[in-house]
Amino acid sequence: MGKYVVWYDQTDTYKLWLEADSLEQAKALLQRVNTGELGVEDLPEFDSKLKGVEIQVAIETLEEVAE
Repeated sequence: MGKYVVWYDQTDTYKLWLEADSLEQAKALLQRVNTGELGVEDLPEFDSKLKGVEIQVAIETLEEVAE
């Protein structure tokens, strides 16, 4: 029996909750997350729930590896 290796991408989709004084402040905080200035865990009263996981296997990268 052989051993094989392959690359895959995984996308986790979450629903996120946060507290803000206004819609504009919430948008500004989320923009800071998008730019990397903040992590989602840095958001005020942050909470999230996993909605789904999508996996895409790059079958063309499949190769046998030596044992």
